[in-house]
Amino acid sequence: MAYYMALPDFVERKGSLYLRSDHMGYGRATLNSNWHQAREAEPKDYDINAEPPKRNLHRATYDRIGDATDGSYPKTSYQDQTEQIYLKDDFEEKEARKPMVNLETVGHADIDRDTGLPTSGYSAVLPRHYPEHDKRHLETTNRVDYKPPYPYTPAEEKPADFPDNSNAYKKCHSQFTDTADYRRYGRNTWQDETGIYANSRVKHELFPPTTTLPMQLE
Repeated sequence: MAYYMALPDFVERKGSLYLRSDHMGYGRATLNSNWHQAREAEPKDYDINAEPPKRNLHRATYDRIGDATDGSYPKTSYQDQTEQIYLKDDFEEKEARKPMVNLETVGHADIDRDTGLPTSGYSAVLPRHYPEHDKRHLETTNRVDYKPPYPYTPAEEKPADFPDNSNAYKKCHSQFTDTADYRRYGRNTWQDETGIYANSRVKHELFPPTTTLPMQLE
């Protein structure tokens, strides 16, 4: 014999024995299936179902707004924003304390006098910067993390034995045959037909112009 455990079925359906009504208002002594829902709205200042023949539709259920039970009304959005002008004094710059030494009296103050206390650090009279306060750390992360494993002397940088004229052999973007390309250079990128390129000067220096006509023989 098998035993099955199931949760009790409390679903309200037609034909059940639950006392239910969606349009009838029962008295407080009659507890229908949703009697607790009506209790959640209490206490009411005016119950329209208490006196059905004398219902006053000009009255509201509650004489308060929100949780204000003292009869006052909350501020409107306009009142709350306009009252922010009274908070102006709270945001003004205030002098928390007046220094004993300022720009006018620093010339008469003997700051380096012997007070019997350390000049800096713990229990010092005046705060001072530590000695490496203005130190500049110019090393890079790559130089610090990737140091050479063995000490060595780097070779001196010498200029090249011959000039680098590799730019003269590079083909620049043509201003006439590559007009449909998206790469356009110059001041006027749509009408640049001067024929002057970035390596034009280097080409003239490396390849001087020559005459193609034969020389006259004397």
